[in-house]
Amino acid sequence: MRTLIRNGAAAVTALAAAAALTACGSDSGKSAEPADGPASGSPSASAPGGHGGHDVALADVEGTWNGAADGKPVSLTIGQGQAVMLAEGSICQGTATQAEHVELALSCQGGAAKRTKGVVESADGKQLVVVWESGTRDTLAKAPDAAPTGLPSDIPTDFPSGLPSVPPLPSLPPTP
Repeated sequence: MRTLIRNGAAAVTALAAAAALTACGSDSGKSAEPADGPASGSPSASAPGGHGGHDVALADVEGTWNGAADGKPVSLTIGQGQAVMLAEGSICQGTATQAEHVELALSCQGGAAKRTKGVVESADGKQLVVVWESGTRDTLAKAPDAAPTGLPSDIPTDFPSGLPSVPPLPSLPPTP
């Protein structure tokens, strides 16, 4: 089941990042836990209003973060001030900005509003906690880098010699 959730979250993240669709929704008020299970440890020091994250920088939250809520994949990708959130088959997109906290402001279609405004409560490179204005709390695990590793090093990089040359193209008539 964990592999299914991880693979589903990775596939959905790739599709969303490529297509940048705009539609969002989530009916779950439960926390999204990392795909490998609930994380342990406490968030960073709390700020007034119950939100920590004063020492979290925007660079600390860049990347893809995955988890699950009610057995459904939840994924958040943040990069270059942009954010894409996938939850329960819906997509929200918007911005991630550095203020007193790292703040997420997402736009969603269809009236979904559970994950439109959020604050990063903590981020330690392995786990990200986002508290949404709706009261939803997502605890997400850092996804592995998607860059392939172990590629062959003996791939040819030069064109072969002895290829036939391309014949010259006929000249075009002058344009009127």
